Amino acid sequence: MRSSRFAAALLCLLLPLVLASCGRNGRKMGENGPSSALPPINKESSTYSDALPENTSEPEDTEDPWTNTCWQAVRYIMAKEGQTMEGTLPEDDWVIELYLLEGGGARYREWKPRSFDYIGVYHLLLGIGPDCFWYSDGSGGFFLSTEADGTNEDTVFAQGHMADGQLMLDFLGDQFWMERQPMPAKGGEYCMADLFGQWRMVSGETVTEGDPEVWNFTASEMEIDRRLTFHSSWDETEPDGVDYYDEWHPGYLREAQAMAVEYQETPIYEGCGNEAWRLQLFSVETIYQNYAEEEFYVTVLDADTLLLQVRLKDTDGVHTTSTQIFSRF
Repeated sequence: MRSSRFAAALLCLLLPLVLASCGRNGRKMGENGPSSALPPINKESSTYSDALPENTSEPEDTEDPWTNTCWQAVRYIMAKEGQTMEGTLPEDDWVIELYLLEGGGARYREWKPRSFDYIGVYHLLLGIGPDCFWYSDGSGGFFLSTEADGTNEDTVFAQGHMADGQLMLDFLGDQFWMERQPMPAKGGEYCMADLFGQWRMVSGETVTEGDPEVWNFTASEMEIDRRLTFHSSWDETEPDGVDYYDEWHPGYLREAQAMAVEYQETPIYEGCGNEAWRLQLFSVETIYQNYAEEEFYVTVLDADTLLLQVRLKDTDGVHTTSTQIFSRF
């Protein structure tokens, strides 16, 4: 059996994962996770100018019906090219959800499920991400704003209030009726579309079965330039994909390999920071030739933090796990 130290070093050397186009308890596979810095293993518009209250510090009713609530659109009326469009939601390729969180944070998202696509006017035409803010309108409803203080009318893009048991959201003149949904597990306010874009590895931990020592490392000290790029395909015959670029020490390159993705409603490991979902990545070809088994998992911890875990088993049955943090760039 190779030494545990050699296995740990080899994993970091190999970990130019070369992905392309596009936990349970127990010591095996590092399912208890690593133990340090990583998560503990653990338009022009004045639509609302008249509606903005002079004083929005406190609603008249002290009871708060909004904090920590989740809403999904079930019906809409929209104006498009001079015509009025009506319909029901969700659709297979169009879901609208709103999360009103503690502290005034909110997430409004229009997306195509099981894809890396955010869609809709807010995201595509206005170029604004899903993260936003909410605050009381002083009359039982709330405003959605792109700024935390929310008092500038130019930053307000929607207003919501209850109507006949549903949340009616007036969005730049379009109207959406939304029904309340159970709040998901931690991390469920994020989705696959939050992975879209480019990410770079910052740090990681490697654990080898039988070795009590955890090897902590940073990308800079190991001279690793490791990147993940999640992209979507507008061609229905082509799946969304993941591209991987890795340079380990200047000039040492690894070629990318194609990876497929599978959405799974389970965390990478308990306490990882996203308890709602993960993606498993599959390579067409074996990436680590010297290992008998390999597994790759990825999830998003927040809008700018990605978690990758690689689980390997060598020919002697020894498990090695590397858990890595990536940041958006």
